[in-house]
Amino acid sequence: MTIDRRTLLQTLSGLAAWSLASRAAPALAQAGSTPAPVAFGRLSAALTGYPDPDPATADKVWRAFATPARRNALDALAALVAQTPPAELDAALRAQKLDLIANQLVAAWYSGVVTTDHGPQLVLYTDALVWKAMTYSKPMGVCGGATGYWANPPA
Repeated sequence: MTIDRRTLLQTLSGLAAWSLASRAAPALAQAGSTPAPVAFGRLSAALTGYPDPDPATADKVWRAFATPARRNALDALAALVAQTPPAELDAALRAQKLDLIANQLVAAWYSGVVTTDHGPQLVLYTDALVWKAMTYSKPMGVCGGATGYWANPPA
């Protein structure tokens, strides 16, 4: 039996994709059948104080932030946040030594930058929470309104 180069490459790429998908499948489900970005969005909302981000935005940050090195800590963080009342969360994070990853996650959401093994990675720009927190400002390059909008004081 002879196999041409195209068939060989298709087979090898299919095997590689299957291998990656089988490794990623457990990570794509968290909290039962909830997809990881949705659960990640809920966790992020609990830590940042802002409503759940839209799934596409949560997915962007999830893909950059949920590295294999952070996965166990993120699972522990999600479990702790889910079972701890908000008033007791800071103390519980410190006690479980999860305050560092919680702070990294909040910093990523506010700045839009995720620190990776390869250095900082810009994941969000206009959707970074800093722009919601600083209601008097806007991202550079984003129009603030009709000409002359700057004459009115910030809301």
